[in-house]
Amino acid sequence: MHPLELARDKTGMDERETAYLIAVSAAAVWTPRPLVAMLKALGSARTLVTYAQNAAAVAPPPCELLGFEALGRVAAIDDAIAAAALADATVDGVRFMTSGDAGYPQRLLDLCDPPPVLYYRGNIASIGRAVAVVGSRAATPYGRNIATSVAGDLGSIGATVVSGLARGIDACAHRGALRIDAPTVAVLGSGLRALYPPYHRHLADEIEAQGGAIVSEFPPTLPARAHQFPMRNRIVAALSDATVVVEAGAKSGALITARLAAELGRPVFAFPGDVGRPSSEGSNALIKDGVALVTGAEEIVAALGWQCALPSLTSSDVDNTCIGVIAHGGSSVDEICAASGLDAASVNAQLTILEMQGLVERQAGGLYHVVRIRTRR
Repeated sequence: MHPLELARDKTGMDERETAYLIAVSAAAVWTPRPLVAMLKALGSARTLVTYAQNAAAVAPPPCELLGFEALGRVAAIDDAIAAAALADATVDGVRFMTSGDAGYPQRLLDLCDPPPVLYYRGNIASIGRAVAVVGSRAATPYGRNIATSVAGDLGSIGATVVSGLARGIDACAHRGALRIDAPTVAVLGSGLRALYPPYHRHLADEIEAQGGAIVSEFPPTLPARAHQFPMRNRIVAALSDATVVVEAGAKSGALITARLAAELGRPVFAFPGDVGRPSSEGSNALIKDGVALVTGAEEIVAALGWQCALPSLTSSDVDNTCIGVIAHGGSSVDEICAASGLDAASVNAQLTILEMQGLVERQAGGLYHVVRIRTRR
């Protein structure tokens, strides 16, 4: 028996083939579409290695082909390299699954280039009904409050919040879910053992501890590189039933996620921002192009047709705890906190929603004033 043929996994793939698949996927990770096409055409990773080693002398398969450099990296794979790749895939709590595994996220198979190997920490089965919440790294307080609030509301009805672990909107989305003990999934643009940004390691640990997952298609020790983030974005879009852009500049990567979600036929929503504010140019442009404008999770849930018990944003809890304590001449956030008994994060999140709905406005000196009181439903 070959030393790598020690066991068969649940797909019937022997350990040697699994090792070669991991090694081949790592060698051609930056060109997933031709990689997937060639694996399908040739039938196995070992056959692909054999083809790469003899490409000059044999006819190419009838599919999109890997480029010269990628084929060169694949051709260099042997048993020792494959065995090392397999061993490296299960260090420091990292696990992996292949696209043929029963537990592989089925939504990823809607991609033309689903990752042949997906690395993860935590509970990947937590990805059930899911919504991507994405936006700018350079988020404003407005954007951060909305991301935290909408993620918490979505998590409260059992939806998994998916995002990219970046600073700004992504981190707030993850924390919004964590705040109400809901699972959230972070998709990385680096390997799991080269986590980027490194200062979010504690956040990643919290996500895992709370029943969520950290996911990547990149080999565990691969550092982050700029071109890997658009690749990451397609995974974020594909894992989710819908994508919500909270706040995005004109060149934000969140716009890539929105475009990819639309190409997959998944709904895209966007929160509006101030006209002329650079951090809102991208999200406002989405709305101008026909993406559905939303002001809260209630509208997202309704548009998706989900039957759930999401607390209404028009409930007396919101009105009484914020609108009900704002003084006639206006109140500051600190004064609203003192009068309502809520913490600053909760007050800011509620005020953001109410401000977007035209019920309060922030005037000179940072004081909030009631604009109108809604009719109860």
